[in-house]
Amino acid sequence: MGLLDMILGRPRQDTQPAVLTILPSAAVTEIQNGRLPQINTKTLFLKTGEICHYIDKAILLKEKVKKSYVRKGGGFSVPGLFKGMRINMNNGRTDVQENIITEQFRGILYITNKRMVFQASSNAFDKLHTGLTAIAPYSNAIELQYGEKSYCLLVPDGGVISAVMDLLH
Repeated sequence: MGLLDMILGRPRQDTQPAVLTILPSAAVTEIQNGRLPQINTKTLFLKTGEICHYIDKAILLKEKVKKSYVRKGGGFSVPGLFKGMRINMNNGRTDVQENIITEQFRGILYITNKRMVFQASSNAFDKLHTGLTAIAPYSNAIELQYGEKSYCLLVPDGGVISAVMDLLH
């Protein structure tokens, strides 16, 4: 938000995209009533005894550090004592500038009774619930921690995913 926008009282533009839901409203009602729905899926191969309880669109957010090097200072070069020889003198320094870029990967999030699967063209994951160490729900996102690896997903409603995980444990 710029200074002119603050003075004129313009609202701030939100850079995060909204995620539209594909989860049926009947499934959301079942979850809110404390029951896990059974959702049929043809895109996810279920293992023996596995039941899908949640399917919805999601966007995986991944931070990437981009480094750039800026050279400051100067130097000079003089001919040396012998033919073809040069003496270079330098008194500059190189500064490293780091820019954090957030990449977005669109996909589908599946939650079964045994695992959580994010299906996407890149940066997809398939994790067992036994490896889940922490979960932080937000109104439009969910943060999942599996050991030392964390995943931040933009979803239509983080509370619904949290409720599904509570019912599974």
